Amino acid sequence: MNSKTLIIAMLCPLFMLAQNHKMDKKREKIEVQKIAFITKQLDFTPEEAQKFWPVYNQFSDARKQLHEQHKENRKDIDNLSDSEIEKLIDNHIILDQKELDLKKKYHTEFKKGLSNKKVAKLYHAEHMFNKDLLKRLNGEKERERKKQNYR
Repeated sequence: MNSKTLIIAMLCPLFMLAQNHKMDKKREKIEVQKIAFITKQLDFTPEEAQKFWPVYNQFSDARKQLHEQHKENRKDIDNLSDSEIEKLIDNHIILDQKELDLKKKYHTEFKKGLSNKKVAKLYHAEHMFNKDLLKRLNGEKERERKKQNYR
């Protein structure tokens, strides 16, 4: 192995860590924006906020874990056998059911601390935030693509 290859091999993990740190910061920023958006949309009383946020954070953490499991379940099916594909599909359905069960569980929990109107506003606020986020991310990708074309 020549010295350039060795240096590159040693630096790759550092670049990957820097990239992961950058993604973590971006996710953190999005999470702060989401909290602010939901808080504004639901216009919490201090008591509601105190009851709501711990429950919502538990819900978010559990939902993130399921999404991670979904990511792990995604594979290029072109190189899999029929039985492996069947396993992937079955696992996908199981994860979907777990997500639905999670939503049902936390829907009940949300109703313990919020009025039905505020629970409905919560679901709408989440939808609107995600829709707006997707629009912004697509706009960033488009701007990046245009930058690449100018180079």
